[in-house]
Amino acid sequence: MTGELPDSSNDGTEIGRSVEIDVVVDAAGNPVGAVVDDLIVASTPEGSITDETIDILDADGDLLVEDETVTVYDSEGQVIARDETIIAALDPPQ
Repeated sequence: MTGELPDSSNDGTEIGRSVEIDVVVDAAGNPVGAVVDDLIVASTPEGSITDETIDILDADGDLLVEDETVTVYDSEGQVIARDETIIAALDPPQ
């Protein structure tokens, strides 16, 4: 499943969002989890920023791992800053 939400304003700022959900199944075709990729991009003539969050969920929808990366680009597309945060469930559901 994929969704997009484009937006723009009068000052040259453009904002877009894309969400992709992939269901993971076992050999019998039963769902055992999912991977959700949520990407938000905001850009201006001066540069852009991306915020990408990847969630790994179990079959019940409980969060197992989350990886969020925020990247800032200058007007020429060069990376000027990046931050990544990974969160793992300390006591995953059984």
